[in-house]
Amino acid sequence: MSTFEWKTDFCTGIEEMDKHHKMFFKYLNELEKTVGGNKGGEVIDRGIKQVENYIKYHFAEEENLLKVTGSPDYAYQKKQHDFFALQIAELKDRFSKGDQTIPVSTFVFLRDWFLHHILETDKKYGSYLKEIKK
Repeated sequence: MSTFEWKTDFCTGIEEMDKHHKMFFKYLNELEKTVGGNKGGEVIDRGIKQVENYIKYHFAEEENLLKVTGSPDYAYQKKQHDFFALQIAELKDRFSKGDQTIPVSTFVFLRDWFLHHILETDKKYGSYLKEIKK
């Protein structure tokens, strides 16, 4: 697999959220190094926890931004965030129950979901927030 690289096309136009997304890309890249084999339980566990903790933080911040600005997409975003957080929690649970690998397909799903979410959903709030500032 190739490194998950940030591109300017991913920018929402909201600097703080773009910083969050860039940081999450970094964590996904670190997690990618553990994919497809047994890289050591501690390394995988740390990567999963890092992704889980950061995504909780990011989603809370993003949802708060949408809530306080009255974004009509808040409920949809929350639903999507809850789904993704559940996927991470299930991965963590499987790992804690003895599945000491992260299948490539699981990582690809997480990476692709996040990328699609930024491009298809998060960019909309960037446009919305620019409009309400006018």
